[in-house]
Amino acid sequence: MKRLLFILLLPLNMLAQDTIQIPQSELEKFFLALDTLREQDSIKTQLISDLNVQILNYKSLSYQDSTLLIYKDQEVNLLKSQINLHIDRIKYVDKWYKKPWVGIAAGVVGTLITIHVLDYTLPQ
Repeated sequence: MKRLLFILLLPLNMLAQDTIQIPQSELEKFFLALDTLREQDSIKTQLISDLNVQILNYKSLSYQDSTLLIYKDQEVNLLKSQINLHIDRIKYVDKWYKKPWVGIAAGVVGTLITIHVLDYTLPQ
């Protein structure tokens, strides 16, 4: 059945084919335009490839920047805690009355006041 249908439709297929004569100059222009389009396509393909590499580089830089920001935040937190530890240390250690010069001055002043109050004089 398929062969019979093919044989019956074969003459119709032959009649439907028309040939068109195209001048040689138009063919040359067409092939020149086709070559130009192929060259532009290859250039644009290379450009797309380069842009994809650039996108990957930007993603890598973004990842590195975010990692640096995380480390900087950790550093800031550690420095804040170190400052708080120094402030706490200063509260307990560096009181003005715990300095040696304060003890010496208090001793000298206390001795002078004691001498003056008791009206102590050296024997002659």
